[in-house]
Amino acid sequence: MSLTISHIFTSSFVLALAAMLCVLATACGSDALTNPRELLLSPENFPNTNVSVFSVSEEQSLDGPSAQVELQGSEFRVLQSLILFENREQALSALDGIRADLVNRGETGPGEPGASGVFEHMLGNEEAVSLFFIGNNGLVRLTVTGLDRHERLGELSDVALEKLLGR
Repeated sequence: MSLTISHIFTSSFVLALAAMLCVLATACGSDALTNPRELLLSPENFPNTNVSVFSVSEEQSLDGPSAQVELQGSEFRVLQSLILFENREQALSALDGIRADLVNRGETGPGEPGASGVFEHMLGNEEAVSLFFIGNNGLVRLTVTGLDRHERLGELSDVALEKLLGR
């Protein structure tokens, strides 16, 4: 009989430990969901370039936690907006709506799965290029001004995607 009670105690302990690990994993995952600011571009993402943070904000929207940063270099400006959805499907649905709107307005082509096409526009009195894309459950809008804005947009979208994917 004591062998059976010992076996039950051990099984209960293992189940309780597994449950605690699940709770901890969920808590860590939800913590990442609520801190989009940590996933934004920062001056450290611009080696060999003097870049400063012009503004940064964070808020809770109806769709999920969101954040925005504006970075300023001597010859360019970068704006990044990020919203973290509950799951990737919701982020893709939001992107599909944005992409359809951009195509209907004639601003861009259809893009590709997980990203809008690159579109040009004015940001104040500066020429800018922007791109929307998905990384995990995050939807990002990245806007770049400056003479090398097309090249810089490509480079920075790779960096922003890596941050979202946790690489």
